[in-house]
Amino acid sequence: MKISFSDMDSFLIWLYSTIDDMNTQTELPLYIERFSNNHIPNFSDNELFTCAIFSEMLGFHTKKSGYDYIKRHYLSWFPLLPSYEVYSRKLNKFNEALGYIFNVICKRYFPTNCKQAVIDTAPIVVCTQRHSAKAQAGKSLIDKGYCASKKMYYVGVKLQLLAGLQEKTLPFPFDYEIQPASTHDLEIAKQTLPDYQNLDIYSDKAYIDQGFQMDLFENNHINLITPIKKKKGGPDLTLFQKCYNYLHSQKRQAIENLFGWIIKKTDIENANKVRNIEGLCYHINVKMVAALLFLIIKF
Repeated sequence: MKISFSDMDSFLIWLYSTIDDMNTQTELPLYIERFSNNHIPNFSDNELFTCAIFSEMLGFHTKKSGYDYIKRHYLSWFPLLPSYEVYSRKLNKFNEALGYIFNVICKRYFPTNCKQAVIDTAPIVVCTQRHSAKAQAGKSLIDKGYCASKKMYYVGVKLQLLAGLQEKTLPFPFDYEIQPASTHDLEIAKQTLPDYQNLDIYSDKAYIDQGFQMDLFENNHINLITPIKKKKGGPDLTLFQKCYNYLHSQKRQAIENLFGWIIKKTDIENANKVRNIEGLCYHINVKMVAALLFLIIKF
């Protein structure tokens, strides 16, 4: 079936069917298992995730605005839609299920011939440095950090994205990791990259670590390609080295474009409505699923 967002009703049916198939053919039920008498809710989890993802793709970037839209225009499709409080609580509680949905969709649509990837991080801002003294949400995950590319201090988390390079289009994201804002990019990579094999990964200067790069190459056949960094007090880079860095930056430009596109489509960077860790993880997971689907349908 060719997926299209031009006919929203048909896309909504496809989205529901896809999530329903996951509920019977994958491990998705493990992420939404209940140990109570209400283990089969009237408003199904398939409907819950469908409404959340669909409203996000329509540009309703908060749960409340998305819920209100579904209630106004699709209540006949979802007649057992619960109150907003129940709807929001369930989405926060089952935020990991959305992360799993992202992984399942990735496996189905990821280009099998992709051998080159890019990696980088972006800030997810809960509040700016100016208001950091009053920040209370999710203190076990959220902390203060600095984004060099945007030259700003912020309170929030850091989103690391790994995406496969494609010809004449945006990279295809196939993995992401959420860490406190103060965590160094290299430390996040040391946790995530050993899970992969046989890739050339383009990264920035933050990932330079010869020992780690050698281990990745020997154990995982991953070539973590970084630019050449001028040593402090050392000689200027040669013309060859400058040309190498220029070509490297051309490859890395793709991840910058991808982050900019995701922010434009989903407003993922802005998490100032978040009140707890579960809400923050939902905020990121649902927007990553929406962005992935946008890429797949080339919208």
